[in-house]
Amino acid sequence: MKKYSLKINGNSYEVKIDDINEASTLAHVTVNGTKYNVEIEGGKAVALKKPQVIAAPEATGLSVTPKTPIATKPAAAPVAAGGLKVACPLPGTVISINVKEGDTVSAGQTLIVLEAMKMENNIDAERGGVVKQVLVSAGATVMEGDVLLVIE
Repeated sequence: MKKYSLKINGNSYEVKIDDINEASTLAHVTVNGTKYNVEIEGGKAVALKKPQVIAAPEATGLSVTPKTPIATKPAAAPVAAGGLKVACPLPGTVISINVKEGDTVSAGQTLIVLEAMKMENNIDAERGGVVKQVLVSAGATVMEGDVLLVIE
């Protein structure tokens, strides 16, 4: 339904076009609350065809090989079994890694800076310990839940 506000010879009219029957050039129109059936002059009735379903061709035994190889996600580095796994809180891009394996960190220390939604977000240590493993590199795109590093 389309609504129009028209002003004709200083008089205001609220016009709603409820339905246009494309097969007969007939429209159902409401003007200031009064319903009218209106014939569209010069309009052509168009017979709409239903889409036809065509059977798929029989298999010919041909195979399709893509010209460019399909990219696969690189295998993730194995995560150490013990320790606190620091997971990514939201999807983004790693801007900087402020620690390296073997560093001693304290609770609240910024470990990684992540860009997400055009903002820089600090990923801080929940507790102190020693960085056992760093699983990402600067510039890497990470998803929510990805393990970024492990603290023992």
